[in-house]
Amino acid sequence: MAATRSAARRSWSGSAVPRLFCLLLGAVALLCLGRPGAWIGHAAAQAEAPARPGSMEETPEALPEGEGREETFYRCTACHGTAVIRRSRLSRERWDELMDWMTERQGMPPLEGEERRLIVDYLAGAFPPQQQRRRGGANPFLPD
Repeated sequence: MAATRSAARRSWSGSAVPRLFCLLLGAVALLCLGRPGAWIGHAAAQAEAPARPGSMEETPEALPEGEGREETFYRCTACHGTAVIRRSRLSRERWDELMDWMTERQGMPPLEGEERRLIVDYLAGAFPPQQQRRRGGANPFLPD
């Protein structure tokens, strides 16, 4: 039993999946599960749910301009708000993997062909990965 746990721990620690990606996936799952009507069969619950005070209906303009913005907005906001998208910073490869994960684990209808390329390209261009900052800022005594 202990050997199995240590093998699992080694395979996880040696994984190329960054912690940020795992956190994003967990946040998407929590948002989808935490919203009334976010899963199949609960459309009536969503229709009956009262509006949150101070909440405003989102529009495609919540996302940066670019080819694929509207398609991305309408496809993604079927399950979650734009805040999840706007605070995510992933490479094109990771955005593409996320589409597979949401289809396999969250029940998102498959995103294929030209629509998938358009949406993944938009997300990768509008929300690219941020460079990791060093703790405490840059050292002014080190050359760039």
